[in-house]
Amino acid sequence: MPKKEKILIFIDWFLPGYKAGGPIQSVNNIVFHLHDEFDISIVTSNKDLGESVPYDNIEFNTWQVKANYKVIYLDENHQNSALYKRLIKEEHFDYVYYNSLFSIKFTLLPLWTFKKTVLKQVLAPRGMVGKGALAIKPLKKKLFISLFKFNGLHKKVVWHATSSLEKEEIETQFGHELDIRIAPNLSSKMGEYQEKEKSKKCLNVFFLSRIALKKNLLKSLEYLSHTSSEHTINFTIIGPIDESEYWTACENYIKTLPSHIIVNYLGAVPNYKLRDVLKAQHVLLLPTMHENFGHVIMESWQNGCPVIISDQTPWINIKEQKTGVAIPLSDASEYVKVIDFFSDMDQDTFNIWSKSAYDFAKSFTQKPQLIINTKKLFN
Repeated sequence: MPKKEKILIFIDWFLPGYKAGGPIQSVNNIVFHLHDEFDISIVTSNKDLGESVPYDNIEFNTWQVKANYKVIYLDENHQNSALYKRLIKEEHFDYVYYNSLFSIKFTLLPLWTFKKTVLKQVLAPRGMVGKGALAIKPLKKKLFISLFKFNGLHKKVVWHATSSLEKEEIETQFGHELDIRIAPNLSSKMGEYQEKEKSKKCLNVFFLSRIALKKNLLKSLEYLSHTSSEHTINFTIIGPIDESEYWTACENYIKTLPSHIIVNYLGAVPNYKLRDVLKAQHVLLLPTMHENFGHVIMESWQNGCPVIISDQTPWINIKEQKTGVAIPLSDASEYVKVIDFFSDMDQDTFNIWSKSAYDFAKSFTQKPQLIINTKKLFN
């Protein structure tokens, strides 16, 4: 049996963490689908996103062996160049994979550390070079990109784009003379379709993402506030508070909502519990400023939930497929109209949209080519 090639993955947060959302699932799904052919090792921090207290019952700064991979959880004192040099000295790795662009400790530092080695390095920007994403803290990000290019780091990696849209975004920021390979995000195994109860003029809407400006929760609340008072709308917010001042603004707006809008904040929910939470939900509302792929969009479809999203994702022509509606952020009235459209749906009509969403996700995630394309990142 041929010896497996070895991949070393750097990611700021990983399991048992869950508050960083999609990126954690992206790497977990890479491990799930590729571990038969590759030996995979993961370097990550010892805390979840936004937490000051480290994980319980985990030994730090030494390798932990799991079923399909091994992982090392580093405290802040060990997130340094000397430790990274030691890791590649102790074990021969064939590839390094970075699961972020704007990460100092888990992308820029190891990439700089390894720049004179023969390691093949793959970088996934995870939607961070899109127009909407760059509009948030633009000066800091422009400086980062300038330094990245000045040091020639953009030409030392294979770029992992999850769509043709993200490929164009990478080229816009870093030029065309790059090795960019498209591999859509892999997904976990889907469960069976479950029909949802849906009454006319009643809608269970959910927001699933980090609570941050980029994800546009405040806009979601504004759209809901203008929906028909004849409808009963239960709005469930799922996700960690990433920007506390932004959440305060959302909380203040929630207090002003009309009585037909009922809001419930669940906080962050681990991915393995998400299916149970979404059983009673009908539609995802996510007017995001930018997504390179949108794990939460795919997860919504996997759970039979159509989506109301912005046009700043790869998922544009979805209305014809009855999987949801993509709307320009400038068209607030259309968001309101579409929310009312789903509220008005009776059981039979909603069943068509719900099953269409599930079937699309099943068809998309089970394509063998997705795994083949991911493997091509590493050869």
